[in-house]
Amino acid sequence: MKKRMTALLTALLLALALCVPSMAAVEYGAIYDETEELGSVELTYQGEQTLPQLTEALGIDLRVDVFTDEGVEDSSVSDIAVYVYEDSGYGCGEKRDGVSLTLLLHGTEDGAYTLSETDWCVYTLLDAARGSAQELSDVVRDAVSPYMAQRAWNGEDMTMSATALSQAVGAMAESVENYLQAGASPDVTGDDAEAQAPEQTGADMNYIFDLSDQLSFEEWAELEARASDISQRHGCGVYVAFVDDFTEYGGGNDVYKTTYQLYHANELGMGENRDGIIILLSMDERDYAMFVYGEWAEYAFDRYGAEQLEGRFLPNFSDGDWYGGISNYLTACDEFLELAEAGKPVRSSPLPAIGIAVAVSCLIAFLVCMILKGQMKSVRKGVDANVYTTAGGGLKLTDSYDHYTHTTETRRKIESDSGGGGRSSGGTVSRSGGGGHGRSGKF
Repeated sequence: MKKRMTALLTALLLALALCVPSMAAVEYGAIYDETEELGSVELTYQGEQTLPQLTEALGIDLRVDVFTDEGVEDSSVSDIAVYVYEDSGYGCGEKRDGVSLTLLLHGTEDGAYTLSETDWCVYTLLDAARGSAQELSDVVRDAVSPYMAQRAWNGEDMTMSATALSQAVGAMAESVENYLQAGASPDVTGDDAEAQAPEQTGADMNYIFDLSDQLSFEEWAELEARASDISQRHGCGVYVAFVDDFTEYGGGNDVYKTTYQLYHANELGMGENRDGIIILLSMDERDYAMFVYGEWAEYAFDRYGAEQLEGRFLPNFSDGDWYGGISNYLTACDEFLELAEAGKPVRSSPLPAIGIAVAVSCLIAFLVCMILKGQMKSVRKGVDANVYTTAGGGLKLTDSYDHYTHTTETRRKIESDSGGGGRSSGGTVSRSGGGGHGRSGKF
């Protein structure tokens, strides 16, 4: 019986060795895509930067493999995952700690690929001193599963599939990071752990998310580097997201709500308070939203500041100048944050309000004078001195004093609409709700 099982396993391994491509041909670093249909700027960055950086910082190998089912119909995705992990030498340290996400896609007649609910898996190896491999595997699977929904992998739009994979990679990295840091890994503890942890809250370290392919790779790389520099220097994440249709990312038909959800779902922002600002542009209907979050960010970009900031880049986007718009946005954010650090945040001038107050006061005084003058029309000049005396006889005067104590000012907050509703017909409006504030409209 043992000989028979050994023969079967050997046959399986030989079949896998023939059917699974060599990992030496990986195009996207830690992310391998056999289909060659899922490449994007985001996945390239994640595979070449995000995952390798976390692997080095956390001491655990993070890998993503996408295969096709051609020639491996009799092999399960879990068998493939185990074989690839072992054969490719994945893992860090003596225990070969690592997490791999493996997808087995099915080709269609038109050259696209689909993914069934059961054809993906998470494989984990972990030193027992650092935690439970099974527990970590379950954590990663729960984090990734929302992005494995068939709607994103139905073969109709591989761009949507690429976006879903990018989101899954981010969720995978974040869940691994959170699990290990919560477990106080013996290799990284105390002050060292705090020093090695990424300053950005989210595991996906991108600042420019071009999910609609509006930028060339060279443009994206330049803008990404600038956004990273500004964010790190000022302790405030500065983000941009291009998407085809914002309704695909939740939030219904409310672009502001979608932007709010994307910010929090990806745990964007810097520091404990997750300070940051993000603008989202949805290309299909030219919908736009800005979201500012965190005490420091909201100090640098208050409602007036957000409106002024908007004027620095929206004209570029309206003209289809995506690179110029982002460049102006980054420059303006840098300026606004520098002014805030100097204690001089961008604020509206009080002079117009003072002028209006003076004008209103003068108008009220004029009206009061006219009313009093009208009330004196019945007054007649007296011809007898007694007319000018008081009834008790003689003029009696008493001292009277008015003592100023304090001024009470009552303010009424005018709430802006933060609910759902349909899309804006044009222009932008201030938005708030759920913490943070921003603007939304059309570009």
